[in-house]
Amino acid sequence: MGNRKWPAIASLVAGVPLAAWGLAERQWLAALAGLVLLFVFWFYAWQWISGANKPMGGEGGIKPSPNAAWKMKDQPPK
Repeated sequence: MGNRKWPAIASLVAGVPLAAWGLAERQWLAALAGLVLLFVFWFYAWQWISGANKPMGGEGGIKPSPNAAWKMKDQPPK
């Protein structure tokens, strides 16, 4: 999660009570703000789960194939 850990935790800690209080007291603006904070938490959590912030293929990235098909398309089959 890296540097996104603290905003995610803060949005969860603030969003749950704010949404619960807003829905219980019919304070729709507070409930909406709490739900937005919960969606922000879900966004950060989903990025962490899916590994979207990590480069594909490890440290070096994706390595090209030595015999890529598009390089051999003009050659006759063996």
